[in-house]
Amino acid sequence: MHRPSTWALVSNGTHAFILKGLEGKDRPAPVALVSEDTSTKLGEIMADKPGRSFASGADGRRSAMEPGSDPLHRQMEVFAKDTLARLEKHHLASEFERLAIFAAPKMLGVLRKEMPGGLKDAIMLERAANLVHLPEHDLRDTVVSELHDARWGE
Repeated sequence: MHRPSTWALVSNGTHAFILKGLEGKDRPAPVALVSEDTSTKLGEIMADKPGRSFASGADGRRSAMEPGSDPLHRQMEVFAKDTLARLEKHHLASEFERLAIFAAPKMLGVLRKEMPGGLKDAIMLERAANLVHLPEHDLRDTVVSELHDARWGE
């Protein structure tokens, strides 16, 4: 009987790990992904003064404009898209059949929003949990334990 191949994505929005071969005894090292903009701090993004605009009234006063959107959220969306594109490529190549996702709550929401259809069908488990900080061996053990608790076997 063929046992489906399962991978896991663990992410917090700026860092991610892809864990492969979760069914077997081999323990391949996780693939680490890091957002290209992790060195950028919110203070650096917001350091520029906001633009100015004319008030809509007739007196011609000018006032500072608010930033248009959350730059850290945009950065998280780009990172999610890149990470999911990489996973989708491997899924289309039939390297795994099932995907478990463990992500910080905000990142999980972004991943759900950006998830491509074919990859969405492969998801077997989602957990709003930030496990990125765990040491490598604890990370794998925690993920495998969660999979077993979710009635992994078929």
